[in-house]
Amino acid sequence: MDIKKRIQILLLFLVAVPLLLLLYESYQTSRNTLIAEMKKEALQIALLQTAEIDRVFETPRTIVDGLVRSLENDPLLRPEGIRELLTRTLHETPEIYGVGIALDPALTHLKHFAPYAFRPKGVETLISLPYEYTHLDWYRIPLKSGKGTWIDPYYDEAGKALMVTYAVPLKRNGVVVGIVGVDLGLEGLVHRLHALKPGSNGRVYLVNQAGRIVAHPDLKPIADLPGSQGLGEMALLMKRRGLDATKMQDPVTRRTSWVVESPISTLSAERGGGDWSLIVSWPLDKKLAPLNGMGRRMIVLYLFLGGAALWFLNRTIDDTIIRPIRRLTEQAREYSEGNFSQHIDVQYDTLELRELGLALKSLRLSSEKKDAPDTGIKEDVQ
Repeated sequence: MDIKKRIQILLLFLVAVPLLLLLYESYQTSRNTLIAEMKKEALQIALLQTAEIDRVFETPRTIVDGLVRSLENDPLLRPEGIRELLTRTLHETPEIYGVGIALDPALTHLKHFAPYAFRPKGVETLISLPYEYTHLDWYRIPLKSGKGTWIDPYYDEAGKALMVTYAVPLKRNGVVVGIVGVDLGLEGLVHRLHALKPGSNGRVYLVNQAGRIVAHPDLKPIADLPGSQGLGEMALLMKRRGLDATKMQDPVTRRTSWVVESPISTLSAERGGGDWSLIVSWPLDKKLAPLNGMGRRMIVLYLFLGGAALWFLNRTIDDTIIRPIRRLTEQAREYSEGNFSQHIDVQYDTLELRELGLALKSLRLSSEKKDAPDTGIKEDVQ
């Protein structure tokens, strides 16, 4: 390999590698900054919304606990008194959709007694449930568990509303005689979560470990993931308990996202819930798209600048080193063949080339002196 190619390889290494390292470092720094901002914003959304959801779901629990205490301390269980209590409770707590009491027909003197106060289309209404209710989930599940229970969200066809029920067993003299429950409308919660779109295409929704999802804008208000799909990594994230975050594939969108999982304490299994969590899912590709575009433009710019730098250095080295060395090599070859007609140019920019030129010039003069004819005249030596 000649010296020119060696120098070109060295220049390529000295120019290209630092530029690539600089580009990589700049990209990584910008990427880490963007992801740090994404993490911070997603965590803030999760903390704020979790606190708000806990507040919303704490209201039915407080109402039901108060009603249970009142009824357990009421020795008479007067129908009119119960209806008035329900009507007043509904009127004083606009946050709830409905409140009701359902008694076991065989355990109280009121028999089949199930008054229900609710507000269909915003109008406060009091009715008595006209159907058999003892086989329904909102009655059967808390009766079996013996404690307050959140019934999974459902769509109420009668009231045309998305809601969830919190129901507590009603005891008298240590015996469960019925159920007290509050229905909480979820339309406002769903609309609020739909409006939250981190990075313009992120998602904020509720999910439990069984794969039931509420308020995901790409699904029905209440949806179940297909059995073959499942929660995947998110299930492991939820089992760790507590606020957590990681980079993973969103089980709904199937896109690599920054996911924050925040458990809803009022909907935990310990408090009668289904271990629901708030999920903030922020796709990474959308957030990093501007950076990736800038990275591509920087690569083009760096290639242009690096190419220009290599061309300039290669041209300079060619003019100051390679061509002079070729000329000196050619002249040395001519001198070795006895042709001294070419004169040596010693006006080079570099010291080494000037010294080489002077050496060749001395060789030329020495050779010319040896080849000069002998005149035969000798000088007298005194």
